Amino acid sequence: MATYVISDIHGQYGAYRRLLKEINFRDTDYMYVLGDVIDRGNEGVEVLRDLMRRKNVELFIGNHELMMLNSISFERKVRNGVVDLAIYSNRYTPLELWTHPSNGGTSTHQAFYMQSTKDQNAMEEYLRELPLIRRIKVGKKSYHLSHSYSLHRKFGSELYYANARLKEPEHVVWESIFDEPDFAPMEKSQWPFYYKRDTYIVGHVFTQRLGHINEEGQGNIFKGKYRGYNVINIDCGLALRSKSSRLGCLQLENEEEIYITLEDSERED
Repeated sequence: MATYVISDIHGQYGAYRRLLKEINFRDTDYMYVLGDVIDRGNEGVEVLRDLMRRKNVELFIGNHELMMLNSISFERKVRNGVVDLAIYSNRYTPLELWTHPSNGGTSTHQAFYMQSTKDQNAMEEYLRELPLIRRIKVGKKSYHLSHSYSLHRKFGSELYYANARLKEPEHVVWESIFDEPDFAPMEKSQWPFYYKRDTYIVGHVFTQRLGHINEEGQGNIFKGKYRGYNVINIDCGLALRSKSSRLGCLQLENEEEIYITLEDSERED
């Protein structure tokens, strides 16, 4: 049995399928997917449908899944006439935010509403039941898995989207430890995360932005200390949809790194 972690597939279904072949993913293995499987690429719904049918894969809420849920809820309220659109006169509606070019949700939005009502409801229910955070132990190491961030409060071994407090989902999926410079002074009382001994595995911020690349300029998984925490960032930039983009995968038993480029994914049958 092997345990894998990936993140930020961003609609690149071919890269995801290629990775499963590359690691010979079996029913006895387990995979954690740390959010943002939709948008930017054109096959986010296909990725979601694949994940939904797998009992040995667990998806986490990312900021793109959260935008999708918020938009679905907003559009339902509009259809039922229970939302005052005037409150959005000076800001984006949830639909406008999701489908804004900077977020790339238009293709997922269109594909979602091409599904049957039954399938739409099943997909929405699936997303609403996903975790925001899970803490696991593999060997002697304790890993903290989330799309991007954590909480200052104690919450135990897991936190689900459905049980999170007000604004906590936005906090966990939008904020990033990398948003502040590593050298910024920080007293221990100001540390943002409650569980200080965990190794934090996140996505959200592609590692190219951190200057963590290989000799060919492709994103590399980041492993190291950041602001006093042990951090691993596995988002290797599929959202960029460029020659630098890779899907990074980490096997937790030995922290082996596996990569799939977009060129690799084009060879997927």
